[in-house]
Amino acid sequence: MNTHKRFPDAGFSGDLIIQALGCSPEPTAIYSSDNMIIRFANQGILEVWGKAGSVVGKPLMEALPELDGQPFFGLLQKVWHTGETYAVREAPVHILKNGVSTLDYYDYEYKALRDETGKTWCILNTARKVTSRREYLQKIQVKEENEQALIEEMAATMEELSSTNEDLNTSLKLLGESREHVKTIIEQAPVGIAVLEGPDLIIDIANPAILKIWGRELSEVQGIAHAVARPELIGQAVNGWLTEVFETGRKRKNDEFLVRLQDQDGLREAIVNSIYQPIFSSDGIVTGVLVILDEITQQVLDRRASEKDQQMLSMATVAGELATFYYEPETNQFSGNELLKSWFNLSNGESMDLGIAISAIFEEDKARVAEAIM
Repeated sequence: MNTHKRFPDAGFSGDLIIQALGCSPEPTAIYSSDNMIIRFANQGILEVWGKAGSVVGKPLMEALPELDGQPFFGLLQKVWHTGETYAVREAPVHILKNGVSTLDYYDYEYKALRDETGKTWCILNTARKVTSRREYLQKIQVKEENEQALIEEMAATMEELSSTNEDLNTSLKLLGESREHVKTIIEQAPVGIAVLEGPDLIIDIANPAILKIWGRELSEVQGIAHAVARPELIGQAVNGWLTEVFETGRKRKNDEFLVRLQDQDGLREAIVNSIYQPIFSSDGIVTGVLVILDEITQQVLDRRASEKDQQMLSMATVAGELATFYYEPETNQFSGNELLKSWFNLSNGESMDLGIAISAIFEEDKARVAEAIM
């Protein structure tokens, strides 16, 4: 390129062009000859090189020996001889700055300037540091890759969740059917059964038998904490036992204990047998308490009455010096109370064959006694 032809105005000289290039913010240098004599280097490229302005006028490899082993000098020579421009993006460049080797990335161009004959008379080297841009773009790329991976992972998760949801719906359906089956069994059970859920022991299930014992309707207690639904138990041991079972996971059984229960507008005393069984989840955590309750008030009262009658009879026989006996037809064994045993010389709990007992009776009484017993 002939600068006189390109710029015929003498006021716009080569010196002014050099001065303009010196003000450019982009790193710029001009080389001449085959060994790349540095003819011009603006402040931008001097900072890139980490050199002072004294390098101007020196061969490139003498001024920047750290370029040895890097491709730049060979590329410049190729541009010098061929006249073909060479440009590259994000090229790594190792430069020695303050005695420390640094790696940065540049977009740079080697442009051959030729005269009228086509011969290269200098090379214009422009560069732009793109390390920050490269790092930013790499971060963007990594972010996009991560986002894509996340999208793919989410898609896989959604597919898995969809499959899991179908399995869950099937399981819930089976569980619902199973729960209804269990609920039917509980409702038809002849003993009182209730299911209490969670640490507050919320009444989830209560069958008719237990509601009758409690003196309550289902609508009064279902979905309510046991202690709240049954205030009549305040001051009694039941709620404490239930809490203990939930917290310890240990079953509790109570036989014939007296409890005051709701009875219309008042309270009644009842005798019950109860079992408090902890309910465990699949991972071994207590989730509730199963209550099994059987009221035995009448049976106990009847037994006590029978025991009282037996005691009264025993007292009467002792007071009246009456001998009583019992006979077991299947074994033909004969025994009696203490007085009768003393007659036959029997020890406590001992019995004898009826024939032996009858043989001890006077002959004239044997037939009558045997007939009465048989």
